Parts: sequence; structure tokens; C-alpha cells
Amino acid sequence: MNLYFFYFFGSLLLLLLFINSKKISLIFKLYKKPGDNTPLTGGLGIYFFFLISVFYIYLHDERLFISNLNLIITASVIFLIGILDDILNDKYKIRLSSIFILIILFLQLDNKFLISQLYFETLDSTFILDKSSIFLTGFFILLLLNSLNMADGINGNSGIIFLTYLVLLYDENNELNYFINFIFISLIIFLFFNLKNKLYMGDSGIYFVSFLISLYTISSYNFGTSNLSSEKIFLIFMIPGIDMFRLFCLRLYNKKNPFKGDLYHLHHLLIKSFDLKYALIIYLLLIVWPNLVNKIFDIDIFFLIFINLIIYFSLISNIMKFKIKNIFK
Repeated sequence: MNLYFFYFFGSLLLLLLFINSKKISLIFKLYKKPGDNTPLTGGLGIYFFFLISVFYIYLHDERLFISNLNLIITASVIFLIGILDDILNDKYKIRLSSIFILIILFLQLDNKFLISQLYFETLDSTFILDKSSIFLTGFFILLLLNSLNMADGINGNSGIIFLTYLVLLYDENNELNYFINFIFISLIIFLFFNLKNKLYMGDSGIYFVSFLISLYTISSYNFGTSNLSSEKIFLIFMIPGIDMFRLFCLRLYNKKNPFKGDLYHLHHLLIKSFDLKYALIIYLLLIVWPNLVNKIFDIDIFFLIFINLIIYFSLISNIMKFKIKNIFK
């Protein structure tokens, strides 16, 4: 059967799933919290669409299916961990340690996703990681999963971030494109419902999509033709990463649990100062502008990182000052 038939048929099934999200969420207790019955079925739908891509690959490319069987299994288990967290609200220590152990096991079985060296284009130097590569790769993936999970807090933010990353990272020679193309379509459909506050992605969707994006990035870095460097990868993911780092430092300074959620993320501050549309646009621009400039012009990448950091912290500082002034009015 034609690939476009799978896209079309899968999209119809996904629309039906999302339309019936209320019923599904009540059956499986997949809703945000008691008193807020907004379904956490976004991740379930995206995973369902991923399974359609797996079925297509199984029928049309046995080699690709077998070579990525460990990826399919590991991504599915990470999705299940997220589903259990959405339902049971597990302790973060158990959740994160389970995911980290699973990633390490996966990397031992499939070393094509190992980061064995770090290339820095501004230094024109490559640093070999040797025995530390498996733990550093696992740590990098876990950092990305956690930072993107923390960036999920207002309607549209996660969907837009994920879609933006897939566009910025796209490499026509990446063998994971079959999976990623299906994920891209499912994210567009999810975003339509999410912006209307009909459903949320949940931890299941965040962890699952983040894991696939991390592997896609590593695959492009190791084997692709997009000339990714350590600095370029940092530039792409820096906003959620810096926001996570800022909050961790702030919580530790205030003697609070660094993993305990609060409402001081960048997207929370933006939504309190602007309406949803402008909050999403500002967050998106912080990710997109330095990467577009880097692709179009020959500008030092460290300079772009530095300027974006100044913009980020200036934005945070001005929003906080504005809030404090309003309190004392």
C-alpha cells in the first residue's frame, strides 16, 4: 500500500481518537488532575500514529524495521512509563531513574546512537569520549527529556517546540525519517486540538517524542549530511535547557526540591504578561531566530548564543520587575 494512504488513513483514525478523547480519558483515568478532566490523550494518539509508521516499515522495508527494533521497543517502554506517570503520578525519582536505566540498556544494545565524540566547529576540534560515551549520551538524552517536559505548561507550547525542532533538524538522509514524518503529521493534528484546550500531551507524549527527537539528532550528528556540531545542537535546544538550569539553580537557592514543579518557567511568565498567541510567538522566536541567522549568515555561533542568553535573561528580568511593580501599586 502507498505511503500516502497510510498518512491519510492514520490521520483519520487519529482524528477519531482525539474527538473521543473525553471518553478514552475517563476509561483509563488519563486526565490532568481531579477537578480538571482535560484528557491527557495527546501522547496516546501520537504513539498510535507512530505504530502505524512501524507497521508501514515492517511491510515495506524489513531491513530498516530490524535495524531499529531496539528503538521501537525502547520508545514504547518510555511511552508506557509516561502513561503510568500520567495515571498514577509516580515519584519523579523512580520515573527518571527508570528512564535513564532503560536508555543505558538501549545504548548498549544499539551503539549507532552513541555519541562517541564531540565536535566543536568554533575550535575546529574533536574530543573523543571513550568509555564515558554511553553514560554521557544517556545523560544528554535524559536532560533533553526533562527540559522539554518542563517546557510543557501552556497550550500549544510543546507541539510548537517539537514541530520547530523537527524542521530545524531535518536531514533528508536520516534513516529515521519514516518515523519522524509520521510524528510530524500527528503533532500538527495534536496541536489543533491542544490549542482549543481539548486535550494535553501528558508525560507519555513528552517523553516519547523527546526520546525520538534526541535519537534523530544523534543520528544526524553521527551519520547525516547536515553538518551538525556541538554548538549548533546547543543553539537548537538552548531555551528549554537554559530555562531548566535557571529553575534548578533558583529552587536550590531557595532550598526547595529542584524537581518540584512551580509556575516560574519561561512559558508561565510569558502567559502571565501576554495573551497565549504572543506568549507562543515569543517562545518560538527565541528558538528560531538564532538558528535561522546561523543557517543564512556566517556569524560566530558563540556570539549568537551569547546574544540569545542576554535576550532570554532580559526578558525574564523585565517580566519579574513588571510583576513586582504591579504588586506594590
